[in-house]
Amino acid sequence: MMEREKEFIGHRITKERFEPVEAILYEYLLAGNGVILRAQREEFTVSVPLVFREIKGLPTIFVGIKWHKPKVPSRIWDEICKHAQTSNSKENFREELYLIYWDSERYAWQWRTSSKDRTYASTIADDRRPEYSDACIEVHTHPDGAYQFSSADDRDESGKFRIFGIIADVHDKPKFRFRCGIYDHLAPVPFSWIGNLPSGVVDLNEVEALLQMML
Repeated sequence: MMEREKEFIGHRITKERFEPVEAILYEYLLAGNGVILRAQREEFTVSVPLVFREIKGLPTIFVGIKWHKPKVPSRIWDEICKHAQTSNSKENFREELYLIYWDSERYAWQWRTSSKDRTYASTIADDRRPEYSDACIEVHTHPDGAYQFSSADDRDESGKFRIFGIIADVHDKPKFRFRCGIYDHLAPVPFSWIGNLPSGVVDLNEVEALLQMML
């Protein structure tokens, strides 16, 4: 029997609880817990729900990020927060962008700044740097009180497959918000899917989820 050629974008009905990602870019799965979007790269496989709904007769599948490397340690986030605090004063704030990538030689996560055209309310990644193509997480700072991804962020991050984050209130109590960009999809993800939350840091997605549960 000839092996089926892989599709760039897959559409499948789940038959088993644990199935490998088959599509080259990403795939939509109809499963017992709804419609799930899945994709994989060297560092992780991600499964995010597009529609949460019980579908009887189909197996439920894992929702979250399955890391093929260790989770990003709190040390990385501590170092990024400290850099963001010391490289900018509160009075002369300019956005800063950080790339987080897996260093296979050191067998450890590393980070680098990678900003160009920095202003109070915008920056973009310097894609000429070698770390840019290797990065699986891209995080940038926001001005105080700017707790949402901007429309400029949406444009800059569309079409890529990596985790994106923002950090607001860097000089007070830093607040993070993450999402996973899966090409044309931008799906919110909690900090716990990515790594260990440092002390004194707030996960905005988790706070909002808790508030929704209380309503």
